[in-house]
Amino acid sequence: MFRKPTVWAVIVVLFVLAAACSSGNPQPPAAPPTATAGPQAIPPTNTLSSVAPTDASTQSVPTKVAPTEVAPTVEPPQPTATTKPPATLTRTPKPRLAVTVSPHNTITPLNVTYEVAEIKRLPGDVATLVLKVYATGGSGGYRYYHDDIQQTNSTYNIAGICGKPFVHTIKVTSGDGQTIAVPYHVNGICPTPTP
Repeated sequence: MFRKPTVWAVIVVLFVLAAACSSGNPQPPAAPPTATAGPQAIPPTNTLSSVAPTDASTQSVPTKVAPTEVAPTVEPPQPTATTKPPATLTRTPKPRLAVTVSPHNTITPLNVTYEVAEIKRLPGDVATLVLKVYATGGSGGYRYYHDDIQQTNSTYNIAGICGKPFVHTIKVTSGDGQTIAVPYHVNGICPTPTP
């Protein structure tokens, strides 16, 4: 299959025929010239696909395609096997209310003592014991008892007989519920009567 002759090839052929005709020597017809495109002839190459076009006008001259440079592929960096520490949750502590706690044993224990103020002699060997009672500790608000009989104050006037002992019990309670009972024994020695 021959390529379509170029314009230069046709001009060369016509020039050769004109020169042959003008020389007057009949020469046998020359062999068909090969198509040249410049000083060297380019051999025809068939670069078309196996199916040839039927119309000659649709034939095209193959063009050289310059090879395109392909950029080298760059692989993304692979992740390294580093272990991340586990995420820790931070919690904001709630403010605590200030609570004042009073110690349980802040109340002092109740303590009771007594003092014999005097023994009075009355007519007929009757004696009167004057007894002073002292209470400390507890929460105050003391109540005084003599043999389970409540007294009006902390000074007791106890009736007896001269020469006989006074044997009784003092009891004191405080406002916080503490109670102390103290037994006592006082000799009933009365003073000598005056004449």
